Amino acid sequence: MPSTVITNGTAQQLPENPQYFTQFSIPEILTIPEQKPDMEQLVSVTVKPEIVAFHLIDTPCIKSYEGQLLSGKKLIIELNLKEIITYVADKPSQSTHAAHFEKTLKSVFVIVPKEVNGTPVENLLKQKKLVVTPYIEDIFAMQRDERTVFKNITLLIDVTFC
Repeated sequence: MPSTVITNGTAQQLPENPQYFTQFSIPEILTIPEQKPDMEQLVSVTVKPEIVAFHLIDTPCIKSYEGQLLSGKKLIIELNLKEIITYVADKPSQSTHAAHFEKTLKSVFVIVPKEVNGTPVENLLKQKKLVVTPYIEDIFAMQRDERTVFKNITLLIDVTFC
């Protein structure tokens, strides 16, 4: 197994001063589908995040014991990850194969203000002046055996108002 796996999909540039964002990691074990041959060597992992939908909910205006302030508004975001694992088959022909995966994550959230420059955030959402952008900060992947890959994706979800 090589010590380096090629990763595709990490952000070339992250937002410099994000105001409304969340960061999280998605660790998982991916299993090569039955119809595909066993893996001799993992070559690359490609990940593309897509925002499927988002909606605004009301929350209490409180401060947690950890010091997090809830503004009264939270944006719930549904995120879809499209992933491709490319590998060399464990066969005499040493052919290259790709396994495709799609995973939808729900309940990713970002705390947003009630108002931006005097305009209620609900109005900005209705006017389509709210932009949600996913950024992949890091992709780590490691072949565990001939059928499985451990993968961890670190994401930043940024919310901006225009």
